[in-house]
Amino acid sequence: MPELPTNILTSLTNLSHAPQLARAYLQPLDMAPGERPPWNPDGGEGGDAIAFQYWPETIQDSRGSEWNAKPIPGGSHPIYQWTHGGERRLSFTAMFTTDTAVEDTIFEGIAALQSAPAGVIPASILEANDPYEVQALNPLSGLELGNRDVDLRAVVAWLRWYTYPYYDEESGWKAIEPAKCLLVMPNMGLSYLGSDHITTVMTQCDVTYEACFENGFPRLIEVSLEFAETVQEGSRVAFHDRRLMSSSGYAKNISKYLATSSDRR
Repeated sequence: MPELPTNILTSLTNLSHAPQLARAYLQPLDMAPGERPPWNPDGGEGGDAIAFQYWPETIQDSRGSEWNAKPIPGGSHPIYQWTHGGERRLSFTAMFTTDTAVEDTIFEGIAALQSAPAGVIPASILEANDPYEVQALNPLSGLELGNRDVDLRAVVAWLRWYTYPYYDEESGWKAIEPAKCLLVMPNMGLSYLGSDHITTVMTQCDVTYEACFENGFPRLIEVSLEFAETVQEGSRVAFHDRRLMSSSGYAKNISKYLATSSDRR
């Protein structure tokens, strides 16, 4: 009889595990008074933040600084005068996919409910326009909601929500600007002081439908997103002060990694 491993517990638990991939999030800020996002209308514990399905492959982060040139008669160079900090923009392409097609009969059933005369079908049923919600009732559907199966139409609606204004009926249909986005990317150190989140406004949301199922249901989309960092939140404006970078953030650590003047020979 072969001998058992000396540490059978280690042998049983020494299995390879896939790493837990980080996820980026968007959370709405500065919505209209009393407004709730459509994905969390009751303010449930799930919160308002929604995660991207995948981490972006590449992220572009640009920042400008405005210096105006002042010509000097006879001078070899103009004199530069700083006027203001430039925009900081972050852009990336987010990919979303789904593996499972929706049966045509489910679309037909939803269409029949939506075309029924008012009052015949309860409003709660009419609001159930999610084909995956219906298909998931079948225990053999094989759906993996939120992981491999996502209604990509809902993804587009979620992201584009950040680009539309809100018209307040109580104030005479006053137009309220789109909600700001709290962009959260764990361990990226996005803010100038090193935190993993920044307040932004969404300035671009372009969708490319890369593939669809035979019935037209989207299967793969790429969304080109651009965000502009803002120092506005509510009625407050907080300009960034580099003085604070002496005690916070990562700038103070750079001499530990890159050569300083004293290292030169």
